[in-house]
Amino acid sequence: MHHTLCALCETDQWDRLLYAERLPPGSFTGERFSARRMPDRIHYRMVRCLKCGSIRSDPVLSGDELAELYSDSRMTYGEEAAYAGETYASYLRDCLEVMPARGRLLEIGCGSGFFLERALDLGFGEVHGVEPSRDAVDQASAHVKACIRNDCFREGLYPDGFFDIICGFQVFDHLSGPNEVLQACRRALRPGGIVFWIHHDAGAWTNRLLAEASPIIDVEHVYLFDRRTMARMLGKNGFEVLRVFPVRNRYPLSYWLSLAPLPSGLKQHLIAMLRGTGLGQVALRWNAGNFGIVARVTDSQLS
Repeated sequence: MHHTLCALCETDQWDRLLYAERLPPGSFTGERFSARRMPDRIHYRMVRCLKCGSIRSDPVLSGDELAELYSDSRMTYGEEAAYAGETYASYLRDCLEVMPARGRLLEIGCGSGFFLERALDLGFGEVHGVEPSRDAVDQASAHVKACIRNDCFREGLYPDGFFDIICGFQVFDHLSGPNEVLQACRRALRPGGIVFWIHHDAGAWTNRLLAEASPIIDVEHVYLFDRRTMARMLGKNGFEVLRVFPVRNRYPLSYWLSLAPLPSGLKQHLIAMLRGTGLGQVALRWNAGNFGIVARVTDSQLS
């Protein structure tokens, strides 16, 4: 475990305890670090920076240990992947007018590449993905599998100025070095290139109402941002924010129920009942507390 600093203020002097640590034995497994698992209220000690308002876990596992856990994680959300890809592609379509070109696209944390296939349908010349989970890459279709690197995104993984757009969906909260990742994105983007993130909104009314019971308070999440603090993060790292917007996700009712703050046994019983009647497959669109943000590189010369 190592100490973290506020990603915006780069200090811990304004920290205030938000939630005490909840890390019982067995908290660090590949299964627990698998995407879209059922919330279990396992989390690090959480603090809020009183100066900027950002929330983070402190202390956390080292980057190398986290990379190993994500490498061992499983992709168990094949059914929901199609819905997620549809949602992300629809918001990307809305952003095409601010794109410099539909040349090369990179998705950080691309899972099995379900969004990459949608990006090809939107006319991008090349798509690339980075995904640490071996299981997720193994499940990628032949159409995009060769475009995916089984790795964690980092400085030097791709040439400078290589991409027109870099995307990440429900990934930014998981990064132990968000400033470093944004700087690596700047280098990998061509002048005027775009970053497009969708992730949890710590300021959403749903997350503020649920407090510690919110699914975003989770051992996988190192840093949590709202719209204001995320815009400041991008500005700090040399990006001009172009758009910030709420995201309405479309998922089956059984998936939405899996996120509810209910006892695990009751939740699993209700989900089984819904699936047995067929109601669990009814898809609903809802803003559950996520937002999207699009920003452009402001200067290709890095300090």
